[in-house]
Amino acid sequence: MRSKFRTPFWRAAYRSLPDSARERYLADIQRAERWELALDAAVDVLSRAKGALAGLFNTPTKPRSAH
Repeated sequence: MRSKFRTPFWRAAYRSLPDSARERYLADIQRAERWELALDAAVDVLSRAKGALAGLFNTPTKPRSAH
């Protein structure tokens, strides 16, 4: 049987529900996990873009001494 969740947190959250509530909230928990993964990916992309832009525009304003 394939796991319904990709992350241990959401897998544990699903397992912690009573059997009578699991199927009722399965779609909601899966949706929450997808949102979390999408937001995590977006933050990662923005962080990388910020680093790339900072590298492009980070020029010294005056020459630095070698000593």
